[in-house]
Amino acid sequence: MIVNVHRTITILMPPIIAFSSQCLNQEELMQWLQALTRSRFNSPEIRWRACSKLLYSLLEHSKNLLFRDMFISFELYGRLSFFQSQKRYLELFAKRGKFRGTVWVMESLLTQDPSEITARFTDMFQRTTAAVEEYLDELSQEFPEIPDQVDISFLWAPERGRDHYYTQITRDLIDKIGNGYYQAGNFLPSEATLSREYGVCVSTVRKAIAMLNELGFGETRNAQGTRIILPGEEATLRCMKSKTYKRDTLLYLSGLQLMAIAVRPAALLAYPHITSEARKALQNRLQDPTLFPLDEMIHLIIASLPLPPLGTVLTEVGKLLYWGYYYSFFPNGVSNDNPLSQKSHGALVSFLAGDAEGFTGRLSACYCYVLEFIRPFMIENGLPEAAGILTPGESLCF
Repeated sequence: MIVNVHRTITILMPPIIAFSSQCLNQEELMQWLQALTRSRFNSPEIRWRACSKLLYSLLEHSKNLLFRDMFISFELYGRLSFFQSQKRYLELFAKRGKFRGTVWVMESLLTQDPSEITARFTDMFQRTTAAVEEYLDELSQEFPEIPDQVDISFLWAPERGRDHYYTQITRDLIDKIGNGYYQAGNFLPSEATLSREYGVCVSTVRKAIAMLNELGFGETRNAQGTRIILPGEEATLRCMKSKTYKRDTLLYLSGLQLMAIAVRPAALLAYPHITSEARKALQNRLQDPTLFPLDEMIHLIIASLPLPPLGTVLTEVGKLLYWGYYYSFFPNGVSNDNPLSQKSHGALVSFLAGDAEGFTGRLSACYCYVLEFIRPFMIENGLPEAAGILTPGESLCF
């Protein structure tokens, strides 16, 4: 698990750091780098702490609510502070050819050149991963009596503090309303039926339905049940006046931004591992007009990834994006004449044609499009903070 976390850092963090650097001015970067430079002659552990602190600030200044928290989780599960304090690890890191140092890597931020920043950080994280892997192999040989811990996996909860079960049920119901599984004007299954379906108690289902009603997707009537409705702008605006749902919306926009950056390296990594059987199964599933190609392709990527921590990130962000149905991309069910459907079908065509670059680029473009489409509406209707969630540039997403 530890090595896979470091491999995930190597793939995911360089483009995220490169993007975040675009959100800062040179004066702020110079102040941070001067602080880091002062640690040049300290121990590697102290230098890394200074580097981490700078990266935390950088990621926080990006205005994305997920970047910093995700990186902290990577550091915790990757045991980076432990390795930096081990002499043998530092020797293994140093033996991998000349390294111009952490400060040199961080100085790339001043260039605000995504290619240069990505290259330097990738080099540093690759060296770190190789040294960690070799050090763990040595420890395994030195202490063969200690069994491997196979039951530990990377966990990341971007929505700490929210009741996972009823929130997830609400999202699943919104998803089914959005794709036409539950039609407007009809009634949801009974609370008892939903309780059995989701494997939870009735009180949890009631919380989920109460949230569904609050968001404008349902209306519970005594002795009748919950009638499905499609929310208009008034329901969205009511949600925007709630502090809780304002944060949910910013999390949603942050998730779109993160997916726009992360899906491309993730899809490139997964692509060679997608079997012909999985391709055929995808084509067969998409014969169902209620299924959305973008969702199905993301599910396939996650299932094919050789790095479980990266799959966890995509899965958790995908849960956040269920909230996108607030904005009624598909008020009458999934349709091919919707621009988002057209873009996702373009990605599907590239996928089936064996065009990995076109496939991954078009997937990123889908999330960029949704972010560009939704953000102005949010700004105009009471969420000026949405302006800080920028669309990734062409070097990271096109």
